[in-house]
Amino acid sequence: MSNHVYLLTEGVHDVAFLGKLLKLSLGFEYVSKEAGLDPVWKRILPTKWPHDGSLRASVPAPVFYRDPGSETSVAIVNSQGISELAKKLETHRKALALDGATLDAVGVVLDADAQEAPQQRFTRMADAIATNGYPCPSVMEVVTGQPRTGVFVLPGGGHPGTLEDLLLECAAVAYPKLRTHSEQFVDGLDRTAPEFMSGELKDLSAPAGRHKAVVAAMSAILKPGRPVQATIEDNRWVEKSTVALPRVAALVGFLADLTRAPPSAAVAPPAPPAPSVP
Repeated sequence: MSNHVYLLTEGVHDVAFLGKLLKLSLGFEYVSKEAGLDPVWKRILPTKWPHDGSLRASVPAPVFYRDPGSETSVAIVNSQGISELAKKLETHRKALALDGATLDAVGVVLDADAQEAPQQRFTRMADAIATNGYPCPSVMEVVTGQPRTGVFVLPGGGHPGTLEDLLLECAAVAYPKLRTHSEQFVDGLDRTAPEFMSGELKDLSAPAGRHKAVVAAMSAILKPGRPVQATIEDNRWVEKSTVALPRVAALVGFLADLTRAPPSAAVAPPAPPAPSVP
């Protein structure tokens, strides 16, 4: 029986992290060829350039995974920013409806930065899901209803933060020395140095700026000249020991409930909490 799962998130780093969790923890396979794609998803593939009037060289496309042991397929959609999450869901719902296709599950994974509290962010996305005709999630990180719906606000547990909080927890297990050196590099920067023009360190000074910079510094060592998502996909941020960390395990549980895929037996038993991220 077919099982089509639509998973919406904010950016390419989130897409890479969620995809790695699906593969390692739930046994999904990445769909790399159009021939292997469930025909239902073809309506949400980009078909022209420029895309939405933008002359950006890259065209945002969903990333697809399939469970080889069932008819479950997952589309992970990069909304290119939190402000576009609800709009992207509406656009794709309407596109799928052209062929009479229905979704068996709709999930959203997003950050909780300083602009909104986690509960506010959850409520806003839950309302957007309901506006599109799907059951309204009532509790953060819980999958319910038919079709199944849920909203997971990173880093989890109702705490404010971003994906980078989870990545740094994983780094404390997988790359402890590299994390320490990267933190020393970022924290040792003289932000008052005259070489920096006004506004150049604005992103670094944002609430999540330090964590993003530390992750980027680690990425520069692991994959010089490559984007952060490349090291998430290819290196050991997500492995048996890090998937067992409590907050990562909670996200895996959410994905398992959304996809109805049982966690892989290869995943290690729960590990103690990772060192806190300063």
